[in-house]
Amino acid sequence: MKKILVILMLFAAMLIPVASADIVDDMDNKVNEYNQNAEYVPSYLKSLLGDEVIKLVIVTDEGDERYVKAITEDGYITTFEEVDEGTEFDATMIVGANEATVRTIINSGDPLNEFISAKDNGEIVIEPVGLVSTVKYTVGNVVMKVSSFFGF
Repeated sequence: MKKILVILMLFAAMLIPVASADIVDDMDNKVNEYNQNAEYVPSYLKSLLGDEVIKLVIVTDEGDERYVKAITEDGYITTFEEVDEGTEFDATMIVGANEATVRTIINSGDPLNEFISAKDNGEIVIEPVGLVSTVKYTVGNVVMKVSSFFGF
C-alpha cells in the first residue's frame, strides 16, 4: 500500500505545472552579456536609450506587474534592480512589455532587431518622462526610422 501511495504522489507531482523561471532574474542574468556587446548597439539607439533612468513595467504571464529600475550610461546598463510598484525615483523613461515579448527578446539570436521589431509592433511601449526626454525620444525615433529606411 505504501508503494502505491508513493507512486501516486510522484505521479501527481509530475502533473503539477512547473513554475516558470522568474523573468526579472532571467533579465538580470543577461545584463552582463548585453554590456559585453553594448559597443555594437547602433548610435541612434544609444541616443534613444543610452543615458536614462528607466522604469520597466513587465506584465507576467500570470497577469502580475513587476517593476525594474534600470539605469543606462553611454549605452551600458549600470543599475538593474527590481523595485516595488510605489518606489519613487526620477525615471526619465517608462518602458512597458509583457513577459512573452521580453522572453522572445532575451532568448533571440538577434535581440537588437527583436527589440526594434517589438517596439515597431507596439509590443513594447516607451513613454518618455518630461520635456527633455520627450524631445530626445522623438528625435531618436525619427533617426531610427530613417536609418532603417536606408538599411543601417
